This record gives sequence, C-alpha cells and structure tokens, in this order.
Amino acid sequence: MIKSLLVWHRRFALLCVIPFVVWALSGLLHPAMSHFAKAERLNTPFIKVPNHISAVAVPLKSVLVAHNITAFSHARVIEYKAAYYYQVAVANAPLPHIYYFSVETGLINSALNDERYALYLAQSWAEQAALGTELINEFSPEYAEINRILPVHRVTLQNKNRLYVDTLSSRIAAHNTPLRESLSYWFKQLHTFEFIGERHSLWRITPMLAISLLLFGTGVFGLVSYALLWRRLKSKRVNTPVLHRSLGVVLSVCMLGFASSSIHILVDKFFPETFRALSPGNAIFTDRLNHDPLKDVLDSNGDNFQLVAVGEQVVTQVTKQAFVQKRPIVEFSYWQNSAVNVTSVDVALAQLQRQLNVGGTVLNWQKIDKFGQTYGFINKRLPVIQMRFVNAPDVLYSVEPHTGFVANIETNWQSARSWHFGYLHKYHFLNPLGREVRDVIVTGIIIGLVLTALFGVRLYIGRRRRQKSAIVRRGVLSSGGYVDSH
Repeated sequence: MIKSLLVWHRRFALLCVIPFVVWALSGLLHPAMSHFAKAERLNTPFIKVPNHISAVAVPLKSVLVAHNITAFSHARVIEYKAAYYYQVAVANAPLPHIYYFSVETGLINSALNDERYALYLAQSWAEQAALGTELINEFSPEYAEINRILPVHRVTLQNKNRLYVDTLSSRIAAHNTPLRESLSYWFKQLHTFEFIGERHSLWRITPMLAISLLLFGTGVFGLVSYALLWRRLKSKRVNTPVLHRSLGVVLSVCMLGFASSSIHILVDKFFPETFRALSPGNAIFTDRLNHDPLKDVLDSNGDNFQLVAVGEQVVTQVTKQAFVQKRPIVEFSYWQNSAVNVTSVDVALAQLQRQLNVGGTVLNWQKIDKFGQTYGFINKRLPVIQMRFVNAPDVLYSVEPHTGFVANIETNWQSARSWHFGYLHKYHFLNPLGREVRDVIVTGIIIGLVLTALFGVRLYIGRRRRQKSAIVRRGVLSSGGYVDSH
C-alpha cells in the first residue's frame, strides 16, 4: 500500500510541479505589492453643504423640470472650486449620463463635466498636478474586478501614481503606484492564469482546478506515506532525500490548505456573482419629488443628501459625518420636509425587492461601518446594511444605502469559502501578530514548499539516471562486453 501511495505521490507531483512552482513564486507578488509598492494613504474630506448655500439654493425639482429630466438614479450636492452643484445621474446604456447644475442658478456649468470633476478631486486629495485622465468602464489586470466599482476615472498624477476616482460617491476606488500595477499584472497572469481566459472562463477554471486537485492528492499521498515510513527513513544526515521528506512532512498541512482553498475558490467560479453587475437604475421619478432636499439638510443639521426611492415615495437621505473612536462614519436620517418613519433598512429592502425580487420579514439586521469578519475588505463598499430574512436565514444580504448597490450576498457556502481562503490561503489567523510578521511567515512557508518540490525533482532525476545506468550495465553484461581480469 505504501509503495502504491509513493508511486502516485511521485506521478501527481511530476504532473503539477511546474505550475505549482509558478503559482507559489507568483504568490509572493501579493505581499510584495502590499509592502514594497504601496501608495500613500490620501485624505478624502466629506462634502458638507454650508448653511448659506442651502438657504439660497434653487430647489432641485425646479432644476430637474427645467431640464426635462423625468427620472434619474442619483442626486446630491458636490463642491467644485468653492462652488456647489447638484450632481444628477441618469442611467443610460452603457454608462450613466451625469449632469452638474449650479445650486444657486440651476444652470448647467459648461466648464464642468465628470472628467473634470474627477481631475479636481484627484488633485485636491493628492495635492499635486495630474497628467491626464481616462474613463474606465470595465475591469482589467491594472484595475481588477476585486475593486468592484465601475465606472471610474483613472487619473495619472504627477508622481506617475494612478488614482481611480468614483465621482458619484467622491471616493477613491483604488490608488496604485506603477510598480504595483506591474506586479498586479504579472500576479494575474501567473497566479490566476488570466492569460488563458477571463475570470469565469471554463478554459481557465478547468486546468487550474485539475492542477489544484493534483496538488491536493500529492500532499495527501506524500503526508501519509512519509508519516508511516518516518521511523524507518529518519536519518541524522542532511542530504536531498532527508530534506525532501522532512520539509514535506512539516509543510504538508500548509500545502493541503493552499490546495483545498484554491479548489474551493475555483468551484465557486462556476457560479458567477451576477448581482455585482446590477445597478439601481432610474428608480427616482421627478414628479414624486415633493420637497426640497437642501431644506431637509438645513432643518436636520445634516451635511449633505442623497435622494432614495422607497416604494412610491421619494425621500431625502440626509447624510452626516460622525466619529466613533476617532474613526469617521456616516449616519443617515430620512426626511420629507420633516423627519419621516423610514430607515436604512427600508431603503435596503426596497433595493433588494427592485433589483433581485427578494423580500420578506427581516430576521435581523445591522449597519456595518468598517470591514470585518462578516463583511471583508474585498467588498469595498461602505457603509452597508446587512440583513437576513426569516424565510432564508442562511443568506446574508449587504446593501449600500446611499448608492443602492447590492454589495454582497453571502450564503453558508460563501461564508465557508471566505473563511477557508482567508485562513488557509492568506493566513488571516496570524493578523494579530501584524501584517509584516504574517507575510514573513507565509513567505517562509512558500519558499519551503518550493524547495521541497525542487528536492523531489532532483531525487526523481537522480533516480532516473541510476536506472538508465543500470540498464546500460545490464546490456553490456548480456552482450559479453565484460572481460574477466583473471
């Protein structure tokens, strides 16, 4: 039995050793991006509408009617060069059309468009000039799908860093150095095989899944075989066989963790998260707007607003920045000339019903203001309302209330996948030690696994050479080529 396990361990290892080494070494690009190619953190001030602006503003409905806008998906106030404008988005395939109306006159500023607003934000945040901007409406190796937010404007700064700006929320979707984008490109090509096909392509997923299964089999057969033979094979000498067996047994659990979490992620790719492509659409109708949102901001002592649709009514979602343990968060209240009995849960429910036809009695809910265990950084959007329904308690929905986007849907399977990948592939359980310590440990494990694989290849090559030499010697003997010295 042990002999058979060793044979299959060797066969599986030989089939996948090259992609394994490529995967392992390219995996080191991830901590390299985090530590050696990280862009500086930029401050993005919250946009607050001064009281005197709210007092003299042209009502939003008057502006919309004057410009024949009957339905839209987004409205709020932005600041541009010390002046204030209504930013109104009208959903239009393939991209929304965004208007900027002066709050004080109600007229369109011909000198202001979405591109110029993105440039203004980037230069204000980075405190340096910009070299150019480009509209990004699809993901790429430089701006990967993990960033979630589209469309964005890619602004190239004077220091050659690239800032990806979401103008509808005045936030940074990504901030990359040239080195980070280069490393990200090669990580995508070598670690996720993006050169074969896009994220959900069967041409990409199938070979990666096959290799991951072979790696898992290699780890299992090697661990069982050498664990059973350990007493017989252990040696105080330091040579290639001993190093291969010792490192293999010690690191085999890590190998199984990497392989199994990879399998979990790849199986999940057969079921695309189609909800991420959904958008709120033109759900807000001008004729249903019967109040002045800026007056609501003024009366509620808020900072800004978004308009949201809840059922048949249009409500002002007043936003106000607050601080919890010195960390900024956004608080919401809901108004229609006065405070109304509407909550962020109602807003989230309306979006789920409209976009996914999902509804029911809410089992529990919470507002998430920071990334954590139930809502990871990978989702990007904050704040969100998380909720479960009585009729589907194992499904957790996360909705961004100020944009209406469904940020995440997590079932027990996705929850297990996130835990599996986070703890056994990215070693998040080591986070209390600090990211630097965690990444040093992971790097050491990866280097150890690569050395184990290379030692195994060396053993195989040496064994094959000995076998060939033995065959040659037997051939010489059988042909009478051996001469007795006596």
